[in-house]
Amino acid sequence: MSHTHEEWSESNINHYQSAHSSRTKSERIRNEADTLMANCSSKTQRSQQEANNRLGSRIEDCNSWRADLQTELDNNIRENGLLKETKSELEHAIAETERPLRINMECIKNREARISIDLVKDEVENSLEREVENIKTYQQRMQKMLAKVNQQIETNHSMQDKLHGDLEHKDMALEIDRDCHEMHNDAIDIKHHDGVEEEDVSGSVPQSWAKFSKNNVEESQAGRAATRQLRYDVNNLINNAASDMSVHWNKTNRAFTDRISETQDAHRNLKSNLILTKNEINDLEKCIDRLKISVGSIHPPLKVAQSRLKKRLRRPDVELCNDEPHRHLTMEVKELQESIRLLENKLAESNNALADLMKNKERLEQNIRVKKNSLLIDQQKCITMRRHFPFMVISTIREPFF
Repeated sequence: MSHTHEEWSESNINHYQSAHSSRTKSERIRNEADTLMANCSSKTQRSQQEANNRLGSRIEDCNSWRADLQTELDNNIRENGLLKETKSELEHAIAETERPLRINMECIKNREARISIDLVKDEVENSLEREVENIKTYQQRMQKMLAKVNQQIETNHSMQDKLHGDLEHKDMALEIDRDCHEMHNDAIDIKHHDGVEEEDVSGSVPQSWAKFSKNNVEESQAGRAATRQLRYDVNNLINNAASDMSVHWNKTNRAFTDRISETQDAHRNLKSNLILTKNEINDLEKCIDRLKISVGSIHPPLKVAQSRLKKRLRRPDVELCNDEPHRHLTMEVKELQESIRLLENKLAESNNALADLMKNKERLEQNIRVKKNSLLIDQQKCITMRRHFPFMVISTIREPFF
């Protein structure tokens, strides 16, 4: 089929126009593509740079909090170490209270061996009772304080675990973010993870993330402040216990000294009275001997007087006269009998007095033994143990750690 020249020309023109339109469209598309590629490349670079910057800022924030957490953890560990030393000092102080308590109880037990009238509830016994009550009061206070210390140590350990856990998480996050920050487009370990942008990351937001570590630090700081105060409270308690128990100890020793002095005075007075009583017994015994001799010396004259009267009664009849000799002999007999009666009464009285002296002598000797026993107990057994206050304080107040 043949075409006309016009058809041929029109066909060429159509081809020219179609090619021109295609080239124009292609050129527009190329220009738009170049602009889009440039824009996307620029945007991609800016976005990646922004991501790098934000990762860097995040790393700095994380490092800052990590440093704060590590510092606080170190401070907490050191402060808790000081509290553990204080705990050892408190335990030592509690153990030390057993020494004065044991001596006190030995003194009380020793004084139970006092006998007779000296087994008395005196000021020494009252002071010993007050002393043991004071020691037991401080033992109870120190045991309660020890329970507080143990509780604070556990609280500090718990806080250290929180800080340590926070630090571990910070380290893990830092390692991840550093890896992310170091990633680049030519890295060999990068690949597509479709849908990763839809993953849930609701663990926290920046504000709650910072607040979590801030709360951990502040809680640990509050715990350290409580620990410092507790250490000072323990030191004050130990020092107050040592001072107060020493005061009671010295008061009891003074009571012992006064009681020993009082007992020594009584012992001397008893010995003095015993000497005087013995001397009086000796004098009275001699007096009794003289009374016996005196009574014995009157009997012969009485016999003479009575024999004369008896013999003169044999005078006969009117010679049996109540004459002057008879009246005198009668009076003599009566006087001699009265003298014997008086002397024998005095002898009986003297014997009674001697018996009373002997009883007093025995009582004095017994009481001297009682006082000697009391002095042995108080002066040698008790006060010897109490020459030095047996409470060794090793507590030292340390400067608080900030």
